[in-house]
Formats: sequence, structure tokens, C-alpha cells
Amino acid sequence: MTTQQTQLTVLTTKIISVQTTHKFIQLTDKPKKGLNTEAGFLVVDHYLKGIKQSRDKWRKEKRGFNVNYSEPNGEKKQSNPINYLVVAEQIRTTGNFNPAAFNLPRMECFWLDHSLDMKINFHMTDHTGTFGIISGIPQQQYGDRYPIKPNLQREGHLYTTFQPQLLNRIITQRKKLIENSNFAVEDEWVFDLRNLISDTISLIDITLTQFYIKAEYDPLPGWKFDKVKLGERHGRRLNDKFKWVYQVTGNNLNIEPELGSLNMLKDLRNHLMHFDPPSLIITLEEAALWLNQIIDIGIILVKMRKAINAELSLGLVNFILQREVIFVPLTTIRTRKPIGTSPNEDYFSATWKK
Repeated sequence: MTTQQTQLTVLTTKIISVQTTHKFIQLTDKPKKGLNTEAGFLVVDHYLKGIKQSRDKWRKEKRGFNVNYSEPNGEKKQSNPINYLVVAEQIRTTGNFNPAAFNLPRMECFWLDHSLDMKINFHMTDHTGTFGIISGIPQQQYGDRYPIKPNLQREGHLYTTFQPQLLNRIITQRKKLIENSNFAVEDEWVFDLRNLISDTISLIDITLTQFYIKAEYDPLPGWKFDKVKLGERHGRRLNDKFKWVYQVTGNNLNIEPELGSLNMLKDLRNHLMHFDPPSLIITLEEAALWLNQIIDIGIILVKMRKAINAELSLGLVNFILQREVIFVPLTTIRTRKPIGTSPNEDYFSATWKK
């Protein structure tokens, strides 16, 4: 064995020995700046939309307000008193929002978030016919003209949206990657990161697709659907799909502050899925930046719902409340070269030059 081979073996052994102890990516104690406050106001705007007052007044409002609502079975219910201050306190204390703590109803947009998530593990048929589950939920969400009626007649799943499942999965998988960052130099960690990035961008695509279909078959008041102007849903760039929001509603998205994160993750998703070019570098310091940029995708989705006048979901509120992460190197040195200072280094050195 040559000296070079010996050194490589020693280096590999050292890497493996630290994998089980040192976490290269670690959570901070807070979400992105301002998002605790923003989440509190999003909750208040959702549940107390009938009370019109400024954010400054909400910050001083000591009165509690009850929310009256009906369960799907018709049962009448009333929430505990809430205001911005009590909601913000729960968010700061627990790191998320829990409507059940205030006896509040489900927080969702019916046509975007309500999922008929059915599972059966049998196939039942006789002379009278076959047992099956036929969902009429899509017609309730997208109107009577919507032509698809899902029909599950054997072992399997029936979904009418992936919104709640994907939101929860992304939060869970991001947390798992952070907790397991002591294994970040292993291939499985990279492939889990690949899936996470893909799911995150997919969530935007799914939202835009549902929006287009809603506009086509059951537009909300004030919406205008012009298929010639919007074009087909399929084979479109994501940036072109974002234009649908203004073309249908007349409202701007105003996502300029988050565009850097979106473009980075979108390009990264394409690279990871197609491996074009056939080279890849993932530094753990850049991976930490990408994990933080995922939160910006949640902010984009919040802004999108505001622009199309759709209710927010609990999953989306808790999505933007995810805590930021920092990269923690194995050894501390006096100086460390900043990441991203050259297109010929690190991740960008393995990509096509723009």
C-alpha cells in the first residue's frame, strides 16, 4: 500500500469515527426573523377576520374573542377567548400553533387542503357487485363540471390532495436530516436531502395546479379564466405558472424577497433529479443554507394564498415556524473562507456556467 493510500484510509477512518457523534448541522432556538410575529397575525386574520383593526391595535388588544362554529355533524361549538397576544404567546412558548389548545376549528382551505385520505386492505365482491369508495370530494372542491370521480375498489390508497401530507412530510424530513447530520457524509443522507428538495418544489407545483383547475372549473368571485392567455398546465416552467396568479386574480404575488431561495432550490431540484451536468458537489455548509431556504418556500405559499384569497392551513403556518439551522464544523479555526465566493468552487463548480 502506498503512502497516499495509507493516508486516505486513515482519513476515511477518522470521518467514520466522528459520524456518530458530531452533528454538522444544528438547530437554532428561533425561526427566521419576524416569523413568530407573522404567524401570530396569520392565525388572528384567519379566525377573527370579522374584526377589522390594525396590527398595532392587535398588539395592545387585551380583550379575548370567541369563535363560534359548527362541526361537520352539525354540533355547535365555541372556542376559548383568543387574541393576538395569547396566540403569539403559545407560538413563542411551543414553537408552533395548536388550535386544539383553544378549542378552535380546523384551519384549512377546503378546496386546497381538504384531503379524502382513504386506505383499504381488502377486495370485496359478490353477485351484488363490488365494494368500493367513490369520492365526490373533487366535485365539492372544483365544481360539478369537474369530470374525475376517483373510485377505489381494492387494496390501496385514495387521495384528493397531497397538501397536508407533503407539508407534514417536509417538516418531518427536514428535522430528521438535521438530527442525523452526524451521518451527513454518507450517501443515504444525501438521497434524503434530494427527496426533501424535490418534495418542497413539488408543493409549489401542486398548489399552482390546484389553483389552475379551480379557476377553470369553479372560479371564485372576481376570478377570470382565459385558457388562451394562461396556456396549458403541462410542460410549463414554474416561473410561467406563477403568472397565472395575476392573470386570474389581478393580484401580484410580491415574492421578490424569496426569489433567490426559490431559484436556488428549483435549480438544485432539477440537478438532483436529472443529474445534468453529470457531476455534483454538496458541501454541508451549503446544505445548511438550503435547509433554511426551504422555509422561504413556505412564505411564498403564504403569499400565494393571500393573492388568490384562499384560507391558510395549520400545516402552512407551522411550516414557516420551523427553526433555522447553522453549520457547525468539526474543528474551530480562526478563519474560514466564506462559502459561495467563487463559481469555480463548491456546489457551483459542478454545474453549468451561466
